[in-house]
Amino acid sequence: MSQRELDLSHFGIKNKNIARNLSVAELYEIAALHIRPADADTRLTEIGSTGAMCSYSGRKTGRTPKDKRIVKDHTTEKEIWWGDVNIPLEPESFKFLEERAISYLNSRARLYVVDGYAGWDPQYRIKVRV
Repeated sequence: MSQRELDLSHFGIKNKNIARNLSVAELYEIAALHIRPADADTRLTEIGSTGAMCSYSGRKTGRTPKDKRIVKDHTTEKEIWWGDVNIPLEPESFKFLEERAISYLNSRARLYVVDGYAGWDPQYRIKVRV
């Protein structure tokens, strides 16, 4: 398996077992052979007859558009259309949630990182790391 060293400690992430920019074959192998659903009633990931990976999300499916939050501060206060879709989040609440997310990432056996782009046109796209 391809392991490329990546230090995320400046974000508070201490986990050193990071799989970065894995190939499709490597991701298929991990998903099909090594990852078990948290819910015992959920089917295992499998490779379909067309070669597509079939993963099952269990009881919680779909998206949750009413769960979107944006930190409301001096930068965003007058720039965002606040309402049912763009729900304000206080900076203190964001900090609390950020700490919970970092703690969760530090508790995982392995993290997966992908370096990519947001946007199609090379002139306007930006680099992103997920």
